[in-house]
Amino acid sequence: MLGDSPTEADGIDAPSRGGNPLRMIGIGVLSCLLFAAGLLVTEAPGEIATDVDLKPFFLVYLLVAVCRFGFPTLSAGLGAAVGEGILDVFEGYELDDPIGFIGYVVGFTVFGWYLHRVAGDPSDRRAQVVAAVLGAFAQAFAEGLAFLAIDADAGVVAAAVSVGGNTVTHGVVLGAVPLVLLYPTVAGYVGTEANDRTTAD
Repeated sequence: MLGDSPTEADGIDAPSRGGNPLRMIGIGVLSCLLFAAGLLVTEAPGEIATDVDLKPFFLVYLLVAVCRFGFPTLSAGLGAAVGEGILDVFEGYELDDPIGFIGYVVGFTVFGWYLHRVAGDPSDRRAQVVAAVLGAFAQAFAEGLAFLAIDADAGVVAAAVSVGGNTVTHGVVLGAVPLVLLYPTVAGYVGTEANDRTTAD
């Protein structure tokens, strides 16, 4: 598939591929469009509880899972953050949105780091679940801190509920579950960069 050399087959960014500006922009734009479109659907019902909602993390997770770790992961995280930011502009900008932006980038990067670097096998279901939960927790933790800092009426309990609730909704319900179910189909259709070792010389 994409593994033309041992370096690429091991899931390590070769300089020519890892730094390709057009490729990075393409991944970012695709992530932005997928995440924004998904948000329009999943957020339509409104919040489940205070500052707890449904966000389609699995769409970005799938993109990160089939790409190698490094610049593609960062590009996907930035794209998702931009997609959320664009919708925020139309829905009403809030003071905690910049912190949320950073949280998305960190969260999706943590997901990719665990899946590709710690577990080393993006097709492993247990690794997918752990990575999905860790990524969602990182993003939810950032939003929880913003919730405490910006909302004068917010308490520690409310912030904890926000972090825990969003970790479950983003990391499990719309994270790990669809990721585990859809990854084999997506990886089989588009191929994977990170785990394609069978074609290495």
